[in-house]
Amino acid sequence: MVATIRQYKAACVQAEPGWFDLEKCVQKTVKFITEAGEKGCKLIAFPELWIPGYTYWGWRVNYQDSLPLLKEYHKNSLKPDSDEMRRIRSAARKAQIYVSLGYSEIEGNSLYIAQIIIDPSGEVINHRRKIKPTHVEKLVFGEGTGDSLVSVVETEIGNLGHLNCWENMNPFLKANACAQYEQVHVAAWPVYPPASSLQYPDPYTNISEVQSELVTPAYAYETGTWTLAPSQVVTREGARMNLPPRLRNDEAAVDGEAAVIANGFARIYRPDGFRAVQDPPKDFEGIFIVDIDLDENLLTKRLADFGGHYMRPDLIRLLVDKTPKTFLVDTDNVDPKTFKSSLQRVGLDKPLPPPEDEKKEKKEKE
Repeated sequence: MVATIRQYKAACVQAEPGWFDLEKCVQKTVKFITEAGEKGCKLIAFPELWIPGYTYWGWRVNYQDSLPLLKEYHKNSLKPDSDEMRRIRSAARKAQIYVSLGYSEIEGNSLYIAQIIIDPSGEVINHRRKIKPTHVEKLVFGEGTGDSLVSVVETEIGNLGHLNCWENMNPFLKANACAQYEQVHVAAWPVYPPASSLQYPDPYTNISEVQSELVTPAYAYETGTWTLAPSQVVTREGARMNLPPRLRNDEAAVDGEAAVIANGFARIYRPDGFRAVQDPPKDFEGIFIVDIDLDENLLTKRLADFGGHYMRPDLIRLLVDKTPKTFLVDTDNVDPKTFKSSLQRVGLDKPLPPPEDEKKEKKEKE
């Protein structure tokens, strides 16, 4: 599909999620989608694990303290075929906007770091999962399978793509996105502390300045894409929520989270890696907007298109297996082309009810 809308507004989220509270998360999601639509945006980008908030507590507590947090986190994660997801999809339809949403996805008894793209009709046109959770994230989340490599979709506003956190500095995933002719990218980030809090031997890669000032603009100019980098913000009360229950009334423990409080680092970059808009304040809560012009991608890609003329496939190629993987395979039907994608398997392909049916259902509930 050739983009028919080449100039438009896009919104990037920097905000605090509704920690461990699915309903609060959904309400905030719908609010931001609605606001972006009212401001004439065609796209809105949410951070990694926006619902129900990033598991930053996993980096800071011991095993025993993590258990009650893990239980609450799972209970407030998002089921893809649920009323909550349908409310979000309906909000996208009402606002007539594309939505890149990051959330903790429940499938069976497992959690995954998921991303979807919802189109203005409310349909889910892309579904993927982080292919390799980072370090302690592995204690909470499973891994994406081959169909998670389909990270870019063709739309009327350009080829939209998205990745989670350190996937944005994975050279193979960048090459994969380039080969899918990506034009607009969402580099979804979670919660990070600043460089001032760094203690050896924690590597410098594990701070917000690296993600906002190095990784994100590098993604933009290496791929020649408009790059929106939403991030989460933590307030003092949010930090308290991410402590184990036994420490939530301990003000000294809350004080110990000071480095991560009010350290938002959302950014938007042009395809040449230059800042597209002024950075929001670190404690900013809401959306900020950029004017995208797809013709501005042309020269950056013209000079160095790593998904085209600037590569040598006769010398170096990327081998990709996009086949969905499942635990059960029917021996009578082993053709990979017939396997359900994760999008189909979890029920995200189910159509939304017509808007009039939603209104009727809402009245009945009232």
